[in-house]
Amino acid sequence: MKICVISTTVMVHPPMGYSGLEMLAFQQAEGLAKKGHEVVLVAPKGSQASGFELHGTTLMEPEEQAFAGYKDRLLKFDVIVDNSWQKWSYLQKMHGKMKTPVLGVLHAPCNTMYVKPPPVPFPCLVAISKDQAAHAGEIWGVNARVAYNGVDLNFYQNTDKFPRNSRYLFLARFSTIKGPHIAVDVARRTGIELDLVGDDTLTAEPEYLKRIKEQVKETGGRIVFVGPASRQKCVDYFSTRKVLLHMNQSYREPFGLAPVEAQACGMPVIAFDNGAMRETVKPGETGFLVKSPEEVEKLIREDAVSKISHQACREWVRQFSVEAMIDRYEQLVKEAVEGGGW
Repeated sequence: MKICVISTTVMVHPPMGYSGLEMLAFQQAEGLAKKGHEVVLVAPKGSQASGFELHGTTLMEPEEQAFAGYKDRLLKFDVIVDNSWQKWSYLQKMHGKMKTPVLGVLHAPCNTMYVKPPPVPFPCLVAISKDQAAHAGEIWGVNARVAYNGVDLNFYQNTDKFPRNSRYLFLARFSTIKGPHIAVDVARRTGIELDLVGDDTLTAEPEYLKRIKEQVKETGGRIVFVGPASRQKCVDYFSTRKVLLHMNQSYREPFGLAPVEAQACGMPVIAFDNGAMRETVKPGETGFLVKSPEEVEKLIREDAVSKISHQACREWVRQFSVEAMIDRYEQLVKEAVEGGGW
């Protein structure tokens, strides 16, 4: 099949630093091409293309502007996998110019992406967890297929360069919904050492970020603000720190890559029981799910994660491999083309 995979315009592929959907889009293009499909990846100029064609967009240009440069090409594909935020590819179907099915991959909570689903007969929405698919059904009344995100299990492995230490880890972008302030508050109250790793450039909350940094300074080095890190450096953190604090208390997590990557490196996870976390973390065996910061503090004081097997974490996340993700997307594109969509 001729498949077009659309990514965002915010970074070249594969990303050098830590990222989410951009790496997934690159892996989709690469994996589907290896399966024998003719693939074009829409991503910023300078991106790598091995085994597939790159249609280059301008780095950081608005998605609508980028769409103007590839919209006519969409008519030549059998199916489109759209990972972008705004999914302008649906416009061609809305205007009756294109019969090609569009698989719209939902990379954020449903209510933040659409008020209602794209007004086409078969929108072919793809959720990245069962919880997200259920959310789509609740608010839009549509059935979404599920394709879990995948991680490269060969890359996310304990490198054994250094022994695992007693420091805790927060790894996510520095925005309110990701809860770095919760991790800092918990660390200050319990006295643990904590590293804060994540992007601080794509967020639009400068005052929030400033407040986090000021609170960190008050701890005398016990809490360290690291900021952005490369993917390899993230593996080092996952492989050497004690536990990942995934503080999604106010965020209905649609999937959560960092907790899966952490477990692939043998690192237990403490996360809020919100969204897809009960699908990606196995309570009591690969980590713990909580309802409040007080529960996080209790687990820390009891050193509950010391009972978690690092090997159990690695075994659990085998179901979230890149290979499994590509197999699923191949199933979905075939269903959309041969069955008319959903």
